Amino acid sequence: MQATEPTFKVVEIFDSIEGEGKRAGALATFIRLAECNLRCSFCDTTYSFGESADAYQIMTLEEILTRVNPRFSFVTLTGGEPLLAPHVDRLINRLAENYQVNIETNGSVDITPFIDITRNVFFTIDYKLPSSGMTDKMRLENYEKLALHDVLKFVVGDDNDLQHMINFLKQLKVSVPRIYIGAVYNNYPLQKIVAAMLKNPILVDANLQLQFHKIIWNPEERGV
Repeated sequence: MQATEPTFKVVEIFDSIEGEGKRAGALATFIRLAECNLRCSFCDTTYSFGESADAYQIMTLEEILTRVNPRFSFVTLTGGEPLLAPHVDRLINRLAENYQVNIETNGSVDITPFIDITRNVFFTIDYKLPSSGMTDKMRLENYEKLALHDVLKFVVGDDNDLQHMINFLKQLKVSVPRIYIGAVYNNYPLQKIVAAMLKNPILVDANLQLQFHKIIWNPEERGV
């Protein structure tokens, strides 16, 4: 019997530049899947929660693949929380056949089932700091499974967040992956993040992260 082709709840697929992380400024196709298990205080993609049927369209794996720009090397799989989608491992594997895939995940979903998908794949995993209201949802074991090519991301909303981040990094029991630190948009001074990077040895190899897409376009604009 032929296996049924998986389907996915897709909020949007678009071409743009990577706005942040280790590929910032590079062209990529973005695939945003619906549904999220967190409700961060500063979330800028609440439209991806998929709380109504008109918030997304059902697409097959093959339909999604036809929307990926064949001229590009990069794909970013995001949400919502993409790792919640049934059969998302099949989508990741197919994408990784031809593209380098960035999986943006919120830190609360077990990444173990996806660790073995290593060819052309890396994680950008978000540690939710206290101002998000979601710190207690973090799966701490996720952060100890990251490889050096993965990205560990923080979004700082206040001074308490900054200190919490430093304390967390000091407690990690593995080699720290690439660290990117940003601020809640227009809500925390970037100068304070740079000062912390200069002062704290644990941040000596960290990177300040700007959201290029919010600088180039209207911060509220979608599909950019």
